[in-house]
Amino acid sequence: MAEKSYPYPSTLNIANFVTIKLSNSSNYSLWKAQMICLLESQELVGFLDGTFIQPLLDYLKWKRSDRLVKGWIFGTLTEQMLQNVVEKVSARDVWLELEEICCHNSLDDFEEGSTEHPIYGETESTESNEDYKYYLPLYKASLCGDWEKAKTFLKKDNEASRAYITSLLQTALHIAIGSKNDNTKFFIENLVATMTDDALAIKDSFGETPLHYAARFGNLDAAKILVTRNSNLPHVANDINGLYPIHLAIEYGYKSVDLVHYFFSVTKNPAPYTGRIGARLLYRLICSDLYDFATQLVRKFPDLAKYSSNGSSPLALLATKTSAFVGTNSLNTRMRLSCIVTSAASWISQAKTSVVNDIENAVNEALLDKPKPNTPELVYIRDKERKQHQNAIKLAECLCEKLQCLSDKEINFIVGGPLLQGARFDNYKLVEIIVKKFPSSVYYCDKHGKNILHVAVENRCENVFNLVCQMNQHRHHLVTSIDSSRNTMLHLVEKLSDKIERNCTFGAALQMQEELRWFEAVKQILPPSYYKRLNDKGKTAHQVFTERRTHLKIQGEKWMKTIANSCAIIAALILTIAFAAAITFPGVKNCETGLPIFSNNGFFIAFAFSNTVSLSTSCISLFAFVSILTSRYAEEDFLRVFPTRLLWGLVTLYASVEAIMLSFGCALYFVLKDNEMVFYAAFIVAVLPILAFQHWRGPLINHLFFLVKKKRQCFEGIKDVYM
Repeated sequence: MAEKSYPYPSTLNIANFVTIKLSNSSNYSLWKAQMICLLESQELVGFLDGTFIQPLLDYLKWKRSDRLVKGWIFGTLTEQMLQNVVEKVSARDVWLELEEICCHNSLDDFEEGSTEHPIYGETESTESNEDYKYYLPLYKASLCGDWEKAKTFLKKDNEASRAYITSLLQTALHIAIGSKNDNTKFFIENLVATMTDDALAIKDSFGETPLHYAARFGNLDAAKILVTRNSNLPHVANDINGLYPIHLAIEYGYKSVDLVHYFFSVTKNPAPYTGRIGARLLYRLICSDLYDFATQLVRKFPDLAKYSSNGSSPLALLATKTSAFVGTNSLNTRMRLSCIVTSAASWISQAKTSVVNDIENAVNEALLDKPKPNTPELVYIRDKERKQHQNAIKLAECLCEKLQCLSDKEINFIVGGPLLQGARFDNYKLVEIIVKKFPSSVYYCDKHGKNILHVAVENRCENVFNLVCQMNQHRHHLVTSIDSSRNTMLHLVEKLSDKIERNCTFGAALQMQEELRWFEAVKQILPPSYYKRLNDKGKTAHQVFTERRTHLKIQGEKWMKTIANSCAIIAALILTIAFAAAITFPGVKNCETGLPIFSNNGFFIAFAFSNTVSLSTSCISLFAFVSILTSRYAEEDFLRVFPTRLLWGLVTLYASVEAIMLSFGCALYFVLKDNEMVFYAAFIVAVLPILAFQHWRGPLINHLFFLVKKKRQCFEGIKDVYM
């Protein structure tokens, strides 16, 4: 049956059917006609139009026929054209890429077609003898919004309002809408009043009307003027790429949501919302994080949810938007400070403005409008993130609901890719939604035989890993699965993670610690019988892990020694100073009692205590760093021993620096107690080394604290069920 579904006429001589070598767009139509004729005669055209989708069963037979079609196409391309498509995976990928290259108006590719305009060295005009310098005064007036000069020019030439005034075939209306200055609205209103309805739909050399420009530049006022005059303008598509103005409004929708809302309200024709054009509209909505609009679009046109071209779908794109699913805890200190400063500046500005009219009222307004602890900017950002999070979840649930009416085979084909993509980007919330709607999809594997848990481990996606490990009904099968190279889940940890390397900015030793932490976590949920299992290269997971991290281990050892050596020198220096200060205390001894004359002074007691703390903490710090320098640097030491010792050493070193500077300040009091101003100035300067240490070593200490806490709390949902 499979043989009949996937023909394999490998003995066919393709030269008898396709005699043209595809070189560029000039001979594309002839080449395409011959190629379609060949494939239809052999019942293989389904590999190009998407009818023969990649199956879950009989994949090898499908792949064999797909590679045959792909080879036929490669054989009819010139070397230059072949370089553009040689890395494409399937025959359909190659076909769509060639159509995209040779036909600018192709809509077959679901993924975003570039809307950037090509750079023209010289554009041919429909009137070859037309001199654009004649329209230079009108061009300048349109650019500046000077209606009086434009009006004077238009009186001389009544047809100038619809004439092409640039080499890109732009009219004065195109230029005015794109300029967006203070006088633009007034200029456009008067210019539109002098034009006919059909003149408002004149297109430039890129096939765009003035309304396309209004959408592109976010000029809502211009859009309203144009649509009020000609309500058909929102339904005029670009001649080159088939995009409607609403597509461009959505592309820049992150700047003006009101503009997007307006274009949705005036675009009544269903053409922009259906088929491939509708899919591209949905694509842009997701890219611009306009999930609420996307949800409304899918509910009205449910076929968009199942649109799949070249292996892509709306869910696949949504899987890459991890930031939309992370919740509302992404405000860092810098953002909070910026919001507070902005709010305070706004309050001060309002107060200053009011002073001009009434000083007394300004004071009252300033008191009444004083920012609350939760400033409006902070509230706005939090609300925006919360709504975005909620809308993204609603969109994901809506897409899944619209797919439930399909067959299991279609669902697995559409949902499987996004599920693995979500695991790859650690989009655990989307993964949870998909698995709840389609429980069987959790067993979906890619062409390498890797399931969702394999992908999560390979890409170090901790949230997805924890989520899947808590699925008791699915976990055992996923954990014990092996990929096409006979790698267990533990083998997949051997791949050095780019994610850890990007996030770990404090050295190779801590990167090594994170890799070992993952190895131990995966080993904990794997049956013991899999520990020594060999892959197709005859190696166990631990052998592969050790081999791949030899260089990382060397770099980690070098980094640890460098840190420990430099900090040990500082600790030894502080220890020496603290010991010397203990035997050379301020003042002299009382001849009668033998005690220091300042022994009852509060500053002397503080001096003695801080010096003792400095001596003891610097000694502990020195021991910690020396133990690191003299360690055997075994692989397992990077997991717990080195991070703990380094944390102890840095914390005690920081404490010793603080204590020694406090001791110095107290001793300084007895020298400068009669000159308070100099004493306070010197004491403030003495605090600078503490701040410097906190600035340069504080991030590393915080990171080590995080690692220790993470080691205890992460993978908390995992239970060792096999031990």
